[in-house]
Amino acid sequence: MTDNRLLDIIIEEIRKSGPIPFSRYMELCLYHPWFGYYQRGVTVTGRDGDFFTAPHVHSLFGTVIARWILSRIEQLKADGPALIELGPGNGRLMQDILNDWKNSGNDSACRVELVEGSPHQREALLKQFHDHPVRIRNPENWESMDPFHGVVLANEFFDALPLRVIAREGGELQEVFVDFLEGKMVEILRPLDVKPMDGALLMPLDYLPDGQRMEFSDAWRIWLRRISGKLRGGTVLVIDYGDVTEALTVPWRGAGTLRCYRKHSVDGDPYSFPGEKDITAHVNFSLLEGWAMEEGFTRESFTTQSSFLTRAGLLELLIERMEGCEGDTGAMQEWLTVKNLIQDEGGMGETFKVMVLVK
Repeated sequence: MTDNRLLDIIIEEIRKSGPIPFSRYMELCLYHPWFGYYQRGVTVTGRDGDFFTAPHVHSLFGTVIARWILSRIEQLKADGPALIELGPGNGRLMQDILNDWKNSGNDSACRVELVEGSPHQREALLKQFHDHPVRIRNPENWESMDPFHGVVLANEFFDALPLRVIAREGGELQEVFVDFLEGKMVEILRPLDVKPMDGALLMPLDYLPDGQRMEFSDAWRIWLRRISGKLRGGTVLVIDYGDVTEALTVPWRGAGTLRCYRKHSVDGDPYSFPGEKDITAHVNFSLLEGWAMEEGFTRESFTTQSSFLTRAGLLELLIERMEGCEGDTGAMQEWLTVKNLIQDEGGMGETFKVMVLVK
């Protein structure tokens, strides 16, 4: 027994069934029903959490997204359109979207559903949106959702799904498994079975140089298939950190992109403090697009967050906000804060990408 209940559970599973795929290890660390990072009922985002997301940087992020989504809803000209957000977390982004719609007289533009896996977050969201016509849905009940026309919003959703870690060693593709030996978690490599894999996945794997790693999630395709099964027509807006295969397999990314967040510090060790830190990796947008196409979607656009927000009117909204500030200090503070959303050269504006899928 250790002083970490989740670690004991992981060790026991390994003892019974042998080494587990890294994806299973990550699933337990993040989503174990009692001790998983996202299931504990504690704050994980914002100043009191472990990391910031774009909605926490400035409310203008939500305002820009709100107006972009509204234009998409209006273009559909469909009866009963819907906005579905996957993994809303504490609801900050949706709150900003609904506030903007209310202020502009568009609060009845469409029905809104939040699909959230954490029971603690669902309970908090019910309280937060008690005066809004918002439905909170458990992802386990996805299939009971009526088909719809509208927009599916996935902001930092795909990066949080359990990841498989693949390495090429000696010219052969291997998958990372996790074992418990001599009192600690250790990684072992097992040959990767490529026979059941489709072309969309084999193409990124072909790019993987010897001695290098890459990550992907089978759940990406599962969710794209789920969305496609319900979305009769409309848009999927994906915002996440990541890149295309070529950029994710350059030599300086030899160890892959896996990283962990705890108390606003980042590290590359997913085996310390299991259940107490976020585990994530860059989204491979080449693979995401390939699977999306197989599920009936077409890629409309793919760009950086900086480019997307700028084209969608962020700077014009910022100027309006700055003109309403009292004195130069307030205006400068607005600019410095918003700048974080569009900063290039390794900042959020460049690291985060935006993919628009249509059906």
